[in-house]
Amino acid sequence: MGFLISTILFVNKKSNPIINTYLVLLISIISCRFFIFGLFNSFSNHTLLNIYSQYCNITLVIIPLCYLYFKNLDPSYSSRIKDLFHLIFPIAYFFVTLQIYNYTKPDIYKRFILYFFLIIFLISYIIWSYKVLKSKVWNRKKNSKILTNWTLFLLIGLILISIRLLASIFTEIQTNEISRGFKHQWISAVIWSIIVIKMLVTPEILYGYNIMHQKLKENRSSNLILNEIWNINPIVAINNSQHLTLKEKMEQHITDYFELIEKNTSQKKYFRDSKVSLSDFATKLNIPKSHLAYLFKYHCKISFSEYKKLIQIQDAILLIKDGYLKNNTMDSLSKEVGFTSYNPFFTSFKNIMGVAPLEYINQINSVAI
Repeated sequence: MGFLISTILFVNKKSNPIINTYLVLLISIISCRFFIFGLFNSFSNHTLLNIYSQYCNITLVIIPLCYLYFKNLDPSYSSRIKDLFHLIFPIAYFFVTLQIYNYTKPDIYKRFILYFFLIIFLISYIIWSYKVLKSKVWNRKKNSKILTNWTLFLLIGLILISIRLLASIFTEIQTNEISRGFKHQWISAVIWSIIVIKMLVTPEILYGYNIMHQKLKENRSSNLILNEIWNINPIVAINNSQHLTLKEKMEQHITDYFELIEKNTSQKKYFRDSKVSLSDFATKLNIPKSHLAYLFKYHCKISFSEYKKLIQIQDAILLIKDGYLKNNTMDSLSKEVGFTSYNPFFTSFKNIMGVAPLEYINQINSVAI
């Protein structure tokens, strides 16, 4: 799962603001660590396990990587070379402990000194991570709840893993074992598994909130009756500053507007009144006229007047199928659905349906027979 997640994160790194290089490295390193440990254990190869135990503490780099991941979630912050200085302590700590345990047998006091520096290291980065998240991520109004919940979840996981590591090393020091933090490693494995599963069940983390929201909007729009005339993305470029402001307000609710328009035109028959204008229709929908004009200009493939005719012709077809013409004339039908006379009704019907009204009626009757 870890390798799969790492691949998805890497592919979506540029388009997803929730992802950056440090998260990709974090998940990749953790995945490699547990994969290698599990592989060596399954073969019961003591030589390989011994080599692994000597070098596994290099994974302490995940602590500053996690901090750097949080720090780079701030859009105003740009990664710098000096970020790499955060990796100096875990790498130095790894080489110092490697030399001490390989060439000497440190007494309990030296081991507690190393333990003390490890405690300071872990606590410092947890505090720094919390401060960065609180000031740069959690308090930003533009950030989604998904990002807030995810970073809090990851921070809690980091705290629990750090506690497990400290408790394990403390036990190993007391029992005069080599301080590798191996005891109860299954706890860390479970925590990281939960973190990975959290990412899998929250696709916004993997693919980005904007992308997922776009997919949801596309799926919703496919349920519209007139789906072919609506366009989620602007049909033409928006250069007007007022329209750009409207875009920011409306883009998250575009499909809601589509549904509102279709629901009201199909159920309430507003267009049976031939005098209904764009302004009148906006009033009936209880939305600003500017919003409705924006929708028809940038998100509809036909104009408002063409849409009005389309709904009127659909209304006429339903009346024809319900037997309206059994007791009424064609001229009466045209006026019933909102045309001033039969001539504009005839023209609109033929343009939309491809056949004249009488020809359409004959086709219906032949199918019925």
